[in-house]
Amino acid sequence: MKQFKNNLDINYTTFDKWLIYYYQAWSEKESTCILCELDDFRLGKYPFDDNTYKQFSGNIWKYWCYAKDSTNELGFVACRLFGICVNAASVERLWSCMGFLQSNRRNRLMVFIFFYFIYNII
Repeated sequence: MKQFKNNLDINYTTFDKWLIYYYQAWSEKESTCILCELDDFRLGKYPFDDNTYKQFSGNIWKYWCYAKDSTNELGFVACRLFGICVNAASVERLWSCMGFLQSNRRNRLMVFIFFYFIYNII
């Protein structure tokens, strides 16, 4: 895969640690062959060759869904990684929930008023 070979920041000997970590975290199993599969990817062996990748017209998700069937572990991590939806919706939802719990009116509530309500209600 030419687009990955030209990037000098990617180092396979350090990348494998992250790959093993995420495989174990996501699958809850011990890795047995992910480094061998990564080496096949590095060498461009089938299904990691350029001709196979070009048939998917740059759709990386479809490519890894196809390649996943030829690998035991690397395809699982790749599909999980490329399946992450990158947007701000989950963060916006979090802020919306926090706004519901932590409103301006509640921020102005003083401690002695809070205890007054607690002791008079109970």
